[in-house]
Amino acid sequence: MLTLLLLKGLLAALIVGFVTASIQSWVDRFFLVILIISVVGLPVTDAITINLIVVSLAALMLALRQTEVLTSVRGDWPLVIIPAVVGAMLGRVLALALPPAVLTVLLGIYAILAGLRLALIRPLPEKETKAHPSWLAPIAFGAAILMGLLSAGGKVFQVPLYNAALGRHPKQAYALAALSISAAAPLALATQVGMGVALTTTQVLMALYLFALTTGVALVVQRFWTPQLNKIVTWIIAPILVLVGIRFLLMVLM
Repeated sequence: MLTLLLLKGLLAALIVGFVTASIQSWVDRFFLVILIISVVGLPVTDAITINLIVVSLAALMLALRQTEVLTSVRGDWPLVIIPAVVGAMLGRVLALALPPAVLTVLLGIYAILAGLRLALIRPLPEKETKAHPSWLAPIAFGAAILMGLLSAGGKVFQVPLYNAALGRHPKQAYALAALSISAAAPLALATQVGMGVALTTTQVLMALYLFALTTGVALVVQRFWTPQLNKIVTWIIAPILVLVGIRFLLMVLM
């Protein structure tokens, strides 16, 4: 039983590690939640908690390994970190109060929208006239609610909002999204523990196992990454996300 679980986890990690590096998404591991449910076969509540641990570790790794990403938006930290912390706490409280069926439906909707966004929205150049910086706060707040609710940092939506709607350069948009996720994930996890819902040994060990494998695969794939690989993988996973989202909805509604 344990061997089968580890093998399924290995398969999920190989896929997520490859996708993570291919689309240059080092902190938002929403695809992992889907595979923990679909491939590993764990309940949605365990999948979300495990992914929260994985994303928290990924955020720590980002802070240690790519400090320039977070420091590049240092001037915007208060407008991102404070609402991200509040949103993450609120999202986690809400998630713990919702039944698993509702969380599964929300994951399905999120997957469909994420797939459509990847297929339809492309990065835009930086605008000379940018939106007021205060608009950073509601975006970070909304994305952090998603982190607490589904362990999905909403980077797939944050980046185009920071980029297309607020006029930020694509690299700066990514940095702002990474900052939001890095602040939200640990606080969402701390909120769960603070509410008396402890992390189980199985959840922690599985998260460490998946994090080590996905990170190792991602670091290897990064060595031969190209923009063409990014495009190919994006066009592959976009329809897969839509189909998986529909499957999740049917699992609950049928």
